[in-house]
Amino acid sequence: MKFKWLLLSCVFCLASGSFAAEPRSWPGAYPGRLQAPGQTQAEPSPAVLLRQGMGQLIKFLRRQPSPKGAEIAAYIDTQVAPYFDFGYMTRWVAGSRYRYMNEQQRSAMEARLKTMFLGALAQRLGSYGNQNVRFNKPRRVGANEVDVGVDILTPGTYPARLNFRFYRSGDGWKVFDVSANGSSALVHYRQYFARMQRQSPRWG
Repeated sequence: MKFKWLLLSCVFCLASGSFAAEPRSWPGAYPGRLQAPGQTQAEPSPAVLLRQGMGQLIKFLRRQPSPKGAEIAAYIDTQVAPYFDFGYMTRWVAGSRYRYMNEQQRSAMEARLKTMFLGALAQRLGSYGNQNVRFNKPRRVGANEVDVGVDILTPGTYPARLNFRFYRSGDGWKVFDVSANGSSALVHYRQYFARMQRQSPRWG
């Protein structure tokens, strides 16, 4: 239960730079989008994407009347999902089993991971409690990876520390994992799918 709470806390911020993408339109869409990586001459850094995206997210959630179910789901689908590389995440979650999975099994696992990941995000955003955020100095992990830390500030409690792992893909910077107080979402899903695999060969 503790990890579930941490996971829901971490997905509060999973929008990260995702809100920079130019979304498809739907009724009531939030105006003033940023351009996606690759569409500008000066590509924004992961830290800039995170800060800009969080600003857009907070404006969206504090809008009156407050966004609810279907609108939040559409917001996630059009602005969050395109900035996550679920194929990359699936390969990491599957580990060594990935090479032995056929395309149907890989596609099924990726679809399930995406549904669970974005569903948890929608649930958390639906119960947003008007928290504020504090950004920490980015840390370069390697030539192709950057870690950006954020503190979620809730009055009366210690800040929740979130770490966003970005990697540079062929389509620009992508978030591929988020850790809450040291607990990784990808590690959680890797354990989940390992249990699924033991119970059913459908997952590889």
